Amino acid sequence: MIIFSDENLEVIHRSGSSPYLLVTFNEMEMRANGSRFWGQRLCEKADISALGFISRRPNWFPAASVVKAVEAAAPILHAASERILYGHSQGGYAALRYRRRFNATVAVAFCPQVSIDPKAVPFDGRFTRHFSPDLHANMGIAPDHAAGRAYLFFDPFHAVDHQHAVRIAALQERTQLVPVHMTGHGTVRAFTGTARALSVIEACRGDDLPGLRGLARAARVTAPMRPYQIAMTAIARHRAWADRFHARFGPDFSPVEQANFLYHRANRHIRDGELVTARAMLADAMAYQPDNLGFGRRLEELDGRIAGLRAAGALHS
Repeated sequence: MIIFSDENLEVIHRSGSSPYLLVTFNEMEMRANGSRFWGQRLCEKADISALGFISRRPNWFPAASVVKAVEAAAPILHAASERILYGHSQGGYAALRYRRRFNATVAVAFCPQVSIDPKAVPFDGRFTRHFSPDLHANMGIAPDHAAGRAYLFFDPFHAVDHQHAVRIAALQERTQLVPVHMTGHGTVRAFTGTARALSVIEACRGDDLPGLRGLARAARVTAPMRPYQIAMTAIARHRAWADRFHARFGPDFSPVEQANFLYHRANRHIRDGELVTARAMLADAMAYQPDNLGFGRRLEELDGRIAGLRAAGALHS
C-alpha cells in the first residue's frame, strides 16, 4: 500500500509478522513504479513488516521529501519497537543519513556515500551528475544524524568506497565497518538469498560482530563478482595475473564487466607503452559497449597518438 508519494519518492507499506520494521532504500538503478520496493522479495518470503522508500530517479533521497514521508509514516513507525534501516549505495547513504530521523535501532548500509556533492567528495566523480544544489543542500552525513547502531559493509580494495566508509565511521558514532573483500561496489550482491540476508539482519540486531565477520568471509568466497574483482584489482600490480584470471573467468563476465576489464587493461597497456595491444583491447571494449562515448574518445585519442608515432618512425608495439 502506498502511504506517501511526491515528485522525488514514494513509500510503500507492507504488513508482516516480523518483530521489527524493515525500512528499505533502493539503489539508483531502481525507479518507483507504484507497486514495488527494494528488498520486496526478501520481505515477502520472510513475511517481514516493511516500509519501502523508492526514489523516482537517482536523487539520493532529498531531505525535504524524506521529512514529509516520515511524517506520513509516523503511526507505522511509532508502532514498531525496532526500526531497521537497510540500503545499498544511494540507499546505504539514506540508511545512515536518516538514522536519527527514523530513531533507528539498527542501520545496515552497503557501499554508501558520505555525500555526492563534488566539493565534499573530490575523490569520487561517479555520481556528481546527480547532484543538485537545490535538492542536496547540506546533504553530507554528519555526527548528529546518528542513532542506534550501524553496520557498514564495503570492499577495502575498492579505493573510493573505502574512503567513503572511513569518513562515515569517523563522523557517526556506533558505526561498525564490515569489510567484504573483492566484492567491489556490488557488496550487497554477495549476500543475496533469503537465508543469507536474514542472517545479516539477525547478526546486526544482536550486535554479533564475530558472526558478521564469519558471514562476510563466507560471502566473499562464493561472491559471483569475485573473479572479476580480483582481475580488476590485479591490473595495477600483477598484470600477468590479471590476464590469467581474465582468460579463465572472462567468459563468465557480464558484458559490462567485460567492457570495464578490457578498458582498464588497455589503459595499463598504454601506460606501459604497448599502444597497438591497447588499441585492440579498446576496440574489443567498444564491441561490448558501442555507445560508450568515453570509450570512443579514448580510442580516437589513441589512434591519433599511434598515427603520430608511426609518422615519426617511433612506434614499437
